[in-house]
Amino acid sequence: MNEAEFLVDQLRTTFNGDSWHGPNLVKTLEGIDLFDAGTRYLEARHTIWELANHITYWIEEVYSSVKDVTSLSHEGNDWPEMGATEDEWARVSSRLEEAVSVLAHELGSWTDEGLSKTVPGSNFTFKQMVHGLIQHNLYHAGQINVMKKA
Repeated sequence: MNEAEFLVDQLRTTFNGDSWHGPNLVKTLEGIDLFDAGTRYLEARHTIWELANHITYWIEEVYSSVKDVTSLSHEGNDWPEMGATEDEWARVSSRLEEAVSVLAHELGSWTDEGLSKTVPGSNFTFKQMVHGLIQHNLYHAGQINVMKKA
């Protein structure tokens, strides 16, 4: 398995696979209703909905960087506003799934040599960026799991 295949495996495993560390992102978000998604369980902290949007935002940013072999643009708001309806909450999961899918597809065509190149305008490689993204996803999934138990 080359590095790109490994990264795709890790991205997919932590999204909807059989992760050894605990619930993947799909399991983490499973069963969360509109009320729980929008409840601020800890004062001055983000909601589950905000965290899910934030995770998706960064997956989409990394995808753009990988797809166009460019720097992370970070032109948008990495803490997008949450919606207010069941339909909007349902779209959060769909958008997250789509973001993971397109990034995994794009990464599948990369070589170890390409992954070892430095992301333009940064001091880290594409490989480090994707590893960081996977770690970022798990960090926030852990926060969501804590809130689910609140």
